Amino acid sequence: MGQGDNYRGGSGRGGRGRNDRNSRGGNSRGRGGRKGGGGRRSGRQGSYRNSRGGSSAAESGNQRERIQVESGFLVLIDQFMLANPQFLEQLNTMLDEAPEVKNDLILKYGGTVVQLSPTTYKIARDPFASRIVVHQQGEDFDKDEIGPNKGEKLGEVYVDTRCIAMVDRELLDDISLLEKYQQLWLGGQDKACRDLLRDNGGAVRYGFERYGDELAVYKTPDSNLVCLCPSSAKAEPIEQGDSESAAASA
Repeated sequence: MGQGDNYRGGSGRGGRGRNDRNSRGGNSRGRGGRKGGGGRRSGRQGSYRNSRGGSSAAESGNQRERIQVESGFLVLIDQFMLANPQFLEQLNTMLDEAPEVKNDLILKYGGTVVQLSPTTYKIARDPFASRIVVHQQGEDFDKDEIGPNKGEKLGEVYVDTRCIAMVDRELLDDISLLEKYQQLWLGGQDKACRDLLRDNGGAVRYGFERYGDELAVYKTPDSNLVCLCPSSAKAEPIEQGDSESAAASA
């Protein structure tokens, strides 16, 4: 599927005027319709969130920032797309379809799906090197193994709302949870949206540019290391270590 087929927006809520990429679809680009529709739809009442065990919303997001990948597939997508009425409407029609069909929908809306070993992952974000690394919890990574030309390029993530959602693909089966996320988003409760994802095994991280990013996604061969960096970045590996203290809290 060509990039020109991808949907990058939704209806309303403050497109940023980057009209050079409006061909990606949607009625306007940006954060979606707070004033638009997006009513509740019937769908599978998922029990996915209950198996995860919610954390207190008052707890610091950074302290509990983990990604629980149980299905073996990690979704990387702009945080608004999980509330996009067009995305949810199409997702609701394919709950019983093969996983590859959902992968195509994620790609259509500017995201990427990465196959990983089922386990818990952490995120190291380096705003100075413009790198985000997803790695297994408790395992160190070699800085020389990460970055452009260090692994297979799996795709790109188009970020219009500054934040990337990172969730297990199984979470997309829980329509009731996504409807709650949509209601929070349309109500202007962005932080509550991020907390909802974190409480259900997901994570949210800032990109690097104020008005949006196009991030290439690389996976190091024979490992579970994933690197996101600007599509135009050269082969400069990230510095090892937790640089999240230098990043703005999501």
